[in-house]
Amino acid sequence: MSDNRFYDLRGPFTLAELISGLDILPPDTPFLDEKISGIADLSASLPGQISFLSSKKYKSDLNTAKATACLVNENVASLVGDEHIVPLITKTPRAHFARIVSKFVAKKPLSQETGSASIARSANIHETAIISDGAIISDNATIGPYALIGPGVTIGARTIIEGHVSIECSDVGSDCVIKSGAKIGTEGFGMDGDETGIVALPHTGTVIMGDRVQIGCNTTVDRGFLGATRMADDVKIDNLVQIAHNVSIGAGSMLAGRVGISGSCKIGQNVMMGGAVGLADHLTIGDNVQIAAAAGVMHNIPDGEVWSGVPAMPIRDHMRLISATRKLIQKKK
Repeated sequence: MSDNRFYDLRGPFTLAELISGLDILPPDTPFLDEKISGIADLSASLPGQISFLSSKKYKSDLNTAKATACLVNENVASLVGDEHIVPLITKTPRAHFARIVSKFVAKKPLSQETGSASIARSANIHETAIISDGAIISDNATIGPYALIGPGVTIGARTIIEGHVSIECSDVGSDCVIKSGAKIGTEGFGMDGDETGIVALPHTGTVIMGDRVQIGCNTTVDRGFLGATRMADDVKIDNLVQIAHNVSIGAGSMLAGRVGISGSCKIGQNVMMGGAVGLADHLTIGDNVQIAAAAGVMHNIPDGEVWSGVPAMPIRDHMRLISATRKLIQKKK
């Protein structure tokens, strides 16, 4: 479920109410009156919740799924039914799920009213900063000029938020530094289409940041689509980095400028990425991995390896490829 510190939550709804107006094959009549109390990622779903499954690629999510209903295409409908989950068959399960999410969840509006915010006496808050309802600013934290702290956001002790930073839907640890212009907890980029047109996927998750994390200038960290985007203790991120929804970054990892991490990547501990590295979505990067500057990573990387190139590969293979290419060119001359 989405965190009610950051979102206004509605419901429950019946299945009939949720699928009304959508091109979804309705289930048997008795199921139309089933009460649905919320949305969830399929793998973490509970009774009374609704989710979606658009591909057999993610069928392992059903191993722990307990949702009451799931939006599916015809190819995976039987898999969902076998788990005693009501399949709602549609050609565009993700797009229709996005429309259903909007019925349940709306992000709380920003506010300049600080009456319900909890601000430690020792905190240093610039007079131009905006601290929204329900925010918690801990001891000796610093909030710079024109910074925006959204509803329900928590800022840990001694953390420094520089000017023009925006933080929403997030919990920030202690002794962190977030440099000017960074945007934390923004909505990620997700689009899909159905019979009505293109729909943006509402991101209803959070950002959870550990202690001693540093975020560079003009870096963006998107909140989770469902669930959280996570950064463990001692993560260090340079300027102009893009971290997409539901990414997790292990303790002590360091990302240089202009790195781009696509959605749902899992990055291990003590990983080092050179400037302008790009990762495709849903990749797993092991512990103690090093990725050379400007590499384009399209595959999982095991623990302890060093990769480079586009497409990225183990660096020894990349160097051999470059050497063989040079020799081939020389022969042609």
